[in-house]
Amino acid sequence: MTDHALSANPSARSGKLTGWHVFWIMVGFFGLMFTVNGIFLYHAITSFPGEDVRKSYLQGLDYNSTLEAKAAQDLLGWSAAAGQYDENLVFNLVDAAGAPISARLVSVELRHPGTTTHDEIVVLEPYGGGDYVTSIADLPAGRWDAQFQVFDIAGDEVVFRANKRIVILP
Repeated sequence: MTDHALSANPSARSGKLTGWHVFWIMVGFFGLMFTVNGIFLYHAITSFPGEDVRKSYLQGLDYNSTLEAKAAQDLLGWSAAAGQYDENLVFNLVDAAGAPISARLVSVELRHPGTTTHDEIVVLEPYGGGDYVTSIADLPAGRWDAQFQVFDIAGDEVVFRANKRIVILP
C-alpha cells in the first residue's frame, strides 16, 4: 500500500476552470481568428486589382461590335508573330500572301499577369520587312501578355489586333 491519502477537499486543487475563464478563452480565440483573417483579406484586396480587362462590363455591352471587328480582321488574312531579340521586342506583320506589311502605326500594351506595376503602352518603331521594334531593357524578366494594335494608314482606326504571350529573358 501507499502512504498517500486521497483528499476530497476542493481547496487542495491548484486551479479552477470557471465560466469567466472559458469566456475569455473564447474571446481570445475568435479575436485571433478575426485579426488573422483581416490581415489576409487586406493583402488579398490590395495585391490584385480584380479586373483583368479594363471596363469589362462596358465591353460586354458592346460585344457585337467586337465580333464585327474580329470578322473584318479575319477577312484581311494578316498574321503576326512576336518575340524577344536581344533587348528588343520584335513584332512581325505579314498579309495573306506572306508579304510584309510596313509603314503602319503599331502600339503594344505590355501587361504582367501578376501585377500592374510595370504595365505600359508603347508605340513600336518600323524596322523594315514587316518588323516593328521597341526596347524592353527596362522591363523585368518573366512572362508578359502583349496586346498589339495595328492602325490604318491614316493612324485613326485599329484594323488589326494580336494578343501574344512573350517571355522576357534576363
